[in-house]
Amino acid sequence: MVVKTIYITRHGYREDWVTETPHLPTGRPHDPPLSKLGLKQARELGNYLQDKGIERAYCSPFYRCLQTVSPLIKDTGIPLYIDNSIAEWYGLAYSEYRLPAPIEELQEKYFPFIRTDHTSSIELPTSTETMQQCHERTKEGLDKLVEQLDKEENGPETILLVGHAASVITAIRALLNNVKYPSSPSTASVSKLIRNEKDDGWEIVFNADTTHLSDGKQRAWTFSGDVPDYEKNKKVSKEPVTV
Repeated sequence: MVVKTIYITRHGYREDWVTETPHLPTGRPHDPPLSKLGLKQARELGNYLQDKGIERAYCSPFYRCLQTVSPLIKDTGIPLYIDNSIAEWYGLAYSEYRLPAPIEELQEKYFPFIRTDHTSSIELPTSTETMQQCHERTKEGLDKLVEQLDKEENGPETILLVGHAASVITAIRALLNNVKYPSSPSTASVSKLIRNEKDDGWEIVFNADTTHLSDGKQRAWTFSGDVPDYEKNKKVSKEPVTV
């Protein structure tokens, strides 16, 4: 069995986008939870993905990503694993990589559904990353992950990746083997890729779709340099009105 379909989603709307004093479950200022809108997006995302045949989910270790995928996992029991190939990208904004909470803490305190019988395809970065290095990290990790899953006797045919704006873009580009492929994922958007007929690459079915979200496209993002604008020019604004 080989992986034939990959869905890729970005985390929902962040609480630190709407308040300068977000509550921080993990105690890390760079690891905020979802806002009210983000929680709504997570619920709508879970409803949308329930019937897509997803057999496993691989998620960034940051709190907002795990919170985004929680409704889907709780409703379906899909096994969820942590994989660092799609973890956050800080660029050159800081002198070192700002780490998430340890997996053991995340599982014990917040997300008991995290499975620990998977070794991440790649380690978390230990220092700064340029755009190129972010692309390289994601590609190296996903190449290893897909190769590993393809070798499993009863491996999954359909998987979900849950990441951040930068890692969603680099994941799409890594699978397409095109570092310039245009993508601007918004919060809780979904992209779908399938293995091509020759079984030697991937093709995209849809890119950063938001038709499943009642509030539509929010905070679309793409690369603009080695220092991401969400770290360079942090701004807090009123949360979009939700119904």
